[in-house]
Amino acid sequence: MEAHDFCARATVLLVEHEPVIRTRVAVFLGEAGFEVVEAESPEAVWSILEARPDVRVMVADLDVAEGTDALELARSVHLRWPSIGLVITSGRVRHLRPADVPGNGSFLPRPLPADILLHEVRMAAQQRAA
Repeated sequence: MEAHDFCARATVLLVEHEPVIRTRVAVFLGEAGFEVVEAESPEAVWSILEARPDVRVMVADLDVAEGTDALELARSVHLRWPSIGLVITSGRVRHLRPADVPGNGSFLPRPLPADILLHEVRMAAQQRAA
């Protein structure tokens, strides 16, 4: 099995509070061959990760909700599940230092081309599969 095939079958946890965006991204990643589990809030992340040890990548919107620090969420997820690749997005923040995203994760400002998102998710899954 090629690494690309393995990555395409990886499970992605998508954390996005905007239903339209979440659905659009979930459909896109699903059509690319990923299994997508959706969470609309950081609170839902913990129960999903406890129940789904197959999650390989978490794609999280930095702007998840008022009063929520998505980078802190990413740090906490990385501490507990260091094997999960992290891809952080934001429509408000334009730049993060690479050191801001734990575990060599990536940051993508929105709007972003779908092929860039797909590339980063595949890279995160592949790094974790190695």
